[in-house]
Amino acid sequence: MKIAKSISISLLALGLGMSASAYARTSELAGYYIGIDGRATIPSGTYAGLADPNFANLTLLFNHGIHYHGMGTYVYSGAAASPTINDTNANNRLPEMSSLEAPLSLSLGSGGLYSGKLTSQNSSSEYGNLTFALVDTLAGHEVGSAEEILFNSSTNRWATLLGNTSIGLQLISATPGLFIGDQHNINLFANSDTINLDNALEDVFAPIFWTASNASAGTYTAEFRLVGLNNASINSGRFYFDFTPVAVPVPAAAWLFASGLFGLVGLKRKQNAMRA
Repeated sequence: MKIAKSISISLLALGLGMSASAYARTSELAGYYIGIDGRATIPSGTYAGLADPNFANLTLLFNHGIHYHGMGTYVYSGAAASPTINDTNANNRLPEMSSLEAPLSLSLGSGGLYSGKLTSQNSSSEYGNLTFALVDTLAGHEVGSAEEILFNSSTNRWATLLGNTSIGLQLISATPGLFIGDQHNINLFANSDTINLDNALEDVFAPIFWTASNASAGTYTAEFRLVGLNNASINSGRFYFDFTPVAVPVPAAAWLFASGLFGLVGLKRKQNAMRA
């Protein structure tokens, strides 16, 4: 079984009035988890009583502190008597559209592979902790710990251990100029649209999204799904991560130098005009 390091956080934080999302950010938990959906039947709504199309499938789970948000899950559409299964839903973007938050920032990296590039920076913002782990890492912790609460949330819907399930991450599409690497490899998808996460998920998978420093302004999007490398029947629905490059400021010294050159050009033109 794959096991990752994590640290239990006391529930005293909740007693101090901390929000669920803030509670998640104070812990050493991953920002996102990968689980298997254990809900066999839809409990309410138009399709109540029908088989849940996500049952036994992989799901990307956003850590919202005391519960998960399942991202890009399968949903039904059409009449309940003969519904169509869609491989994504309205809640399929990160940051979530309902949060009204701007895309995650890509800002100037420093040193190593990402020197001079605009990169995702893991942060304490609600969606900015771009670390991924298996739900297995939350199992077996003491009652009342952050891990135990999250693991057993949603009436244990995602409490099935993945064990030795072989998991891949498939890049379906990406805005031109957006790349995904990690601390060892600047472009994980250079040779294939799917990478094996098994080794990375022995601890925590921490992708780095990046663009060139002169990337045009706008939203850059990567579209993914989780896949079973030896069992395609457990593939997840599609989900998206949105980013925006932060313009690199011109260093003060460079600006002053450029200003000096422009000043000299202007003075030269003025002198030439006076001699004419």
